Amino acid sequence: MQMRAIGLLAGKGKFPLFFIRALRKEGREVVAIGIKGEASLRIEREIGKVYWIGLGELKKLIKILKEEGIEELAMVGRISKDSLFTNLKLDNEARSLFASLKDKSDDSLLGALKDRLAQAGIRVADPREFLSSLIPQGGVLTKRSPSQDEMRDITFGKEVAGKMAEALKMSSLTVVVKNRVVLAVESAEGTDETIRRGGRLAKEKAVVVKVAREEGEIELDLPVVGTETLKVLKEVNAFCLAIDARKTILLDREKLIEMADEAGIAIIAQ
Repeated sequence: MQMRAIGLLAGKGKFPLFFIRALRKEGREVVAIGIKGEASLRIEREIGKVYWIGLGELKKLIKILKEEGIEELAMVGRISKDSLFTNLKLDNEARSLFASLKDKSDDSLLGALKDRLAQAGIRVADPREFLSSLIPQGGVLTKRSPSQDEMRDITFGKEVAGKMAEALKMSSLTVVVKNRVVLAVESAEGTDETIRRGGRLAKEKAVVVKVAREEGEIELDLPVVGTETLKVLKEVNAFCLAIDARKTILLDREKLIEMADEAGIAIIAQ
């Protein structure tokens, strides 16, 4: 029995490419829909046919999914927060959705989108259902383990990040810590710029902690770490990265770990 095709709504970064490759290895057909100005044109080389929509074209998104017979949709890749505030053109469907929001937090926006798609008979799938090989289960992933001081910073950072993510209703959040002092908390600029901001203050030996919320729409905005983030850690001479086990996606895992080992950066999943 042939498995149904799954829809992919692609945003920024390499995550959509890894998702396509993983699904195709399993023999699943992927119907890709790229967000203009966000998704990479490289997905066309990976998959051939790609639909392209504007960020505010919700009616068109639903129409494509219906015409393709898609009942499951994975939302993969980042969306720049400034895209929500700069020349965003909303169709009637998206305008109605935005008008219903009590705020524009991750929870409110992603939750409302998930509910609207469910009304159209489309389930939002958790990408982790298909990407088990990219998700660390726990433990130290690198040759070097975090030192006792780094572990104290990790414990402190996870507590702060968890509380901040809950307060800001963010699906995932990064903090930069040194000697139990918070140097940077992620906001609209994203993980890599947060690390740069905190790293400048730390000068060296910063500890970076990335957490996913216990509640909220995490399946719509998974924490993802790839080689680009590792390059930023090296750039600011950070010493340690802590991520949530069983929740975080590690892209290009072997290369990422190799780069971390060469730089002496410890990575731990808890």
